[in-house]
Amino acid sequence: MNWSRLTQNEKLAVYGSAAVIIGAAIGGAASALGWLALLAALAMLAVVFLPQMSPQTSLPGSKGSLMVALGGIAAVVMLLGLLTAIAWLGLYFSILPLQAIFFLLAVAGGLVMGWAGWQEFQAEGGKFQIGTPSGGSGTPPPPPPAGPPPSA
Repeated sequence: MNWSRLTQNEKLAVYGSAAVIIGAAIGGAASALGWLALLAALAMLAVVFLPQMSPQTSLPGSKGSLMVALGGIAAVVMLLGLLTAIAWLGLYFSILPLQAIFFLLAVAGGLVMGWAGWQEFQAEGGKFQIGTPSGGSGTPPPPPPAGPPPSA
């Protein structure tokens, strides 16, 4: 892994993913939605680092599209987690302050992942591309032969 070859958006996505992974593991965001954000963070790391570690492997879509999808999932899930826990946050800070801090770290990491994914998506032109292009094999058809058309 060459950290210097990553773009600013990719570095931001890695920071956000690390915050979600650490914050969810320690902060107790182990609900069903918390696990979804944790899986999105791990997938984001795979999207960012897979082209460097295995150049012959192709991603199932453009990097920006995958990053915005995964970042959006993590951001929405962690924001919903915050909204459901906001009433109890004061109690969490009085009973388990370290766990509450790491939960907020995971929420911030999810939002950072979403922002980094959006920035990478916009840098690619804002065109959503996931899956293989329609056309079967993915190779363009051969060009027509050069020269005048054959006479009948």
